[in-house]
Amino acid sequence: MRSYLYCPGNNPKMIINAGLYGADGLVFDLEDAVAPEKKQEARILLSQAFSEQIVPVEKSVVRINGPESDLWEKDLKELIPAGVRVIRIPKVEHPNQVQEISGVIERIESENAVTSGAVVLQCILETPLGVENVFLIGDSSSRICSFSFGAEDYCNALGIQRGQDLLPLDYPRSRIASAAAAFGYSAYDTVWGFLDDETGLKADSVRAKSLGFVGKSLIHPDQIDIVNKVFSPTSEELADARSIFEKAGLTDGGATAVNGRMVDRPVLQRAEKTIRLAEEYGVQVSKDDK
Repeated sequence: MRSYLYCPGNNPKMIINAGLYGADGLVFDLEDAVAPEKKQEARILLSQAFSEQIVPVEKSVVRINGPESDLWEKDLKELIPAGVRVIRIPKVEHPNQVQEISGVIERIESENAVTSGAVVLQCILETPLGVENVFLIGDSSSRICSFSFGAEDYCNALGIQRGQDLLPLDYPRSRIASAAAAFGYSAYDTVWGFLDDETGLKADSVRAKSLGFVGKSLIHPDQIDIVNKVFSPTSEELADARSIFEKAGLTDGGATAVNGRMVDRPVLQRAEKTIRLAEEYGVQVSKDDK
């Protein structure tokens, strides 16, 4: 997944149309996007959308209410029987929060004849404490499949003014991406909240990719194309990967030189991954890169 588009969980029109915009994934939100008095209405609406497959279930996620609230268990009880299989947990700070939620999921799976372990978790790290505990959180449950970064609360806690200066977020991004890689999870970057700033969105996405993120969360459909392009291999990267694979892939596994560059097993593995992603996302080698 390169792009995860957020959609309010209480907006029928947006729920129906969310899959038409071209995002790789969808996040239906029960947390910040839904007012307290609308929470139950949103649960019912999303349950119907999933059970009747009004949404593309295979690429859809639900962000539940946070572990500090008394609402998340109600979310799970309503949504898992309806077919939700990927849960995004906001504001994760401690391993025991994930463990508690995972235990409730286990019980709900059992009560509803859902295969044990079928429901997986995406954890959002949004606070300094969550970022510092990310390695402990990563080891807290076998259900975790990815980490996401939430920059707004993080910046607020540190008094950082988010904008064109991207360097202040290098530390949390690097720590989250490193932890994700250590556990074999995917890492998704934070949303870009400046809707009229496409240049900033691209720069923010490029920075996140350079630090190890594989995709980004979005808050508007107009952001999808830019993010999908940034997190796809370029034609030039694909051409280079094919050259490496073709010239070094048939060796006996030792280091060799390709186009003046030393190539060993990690470099070859990266080339293989680039080729695989390019095939998945439909990237072609241009004539100029051949």
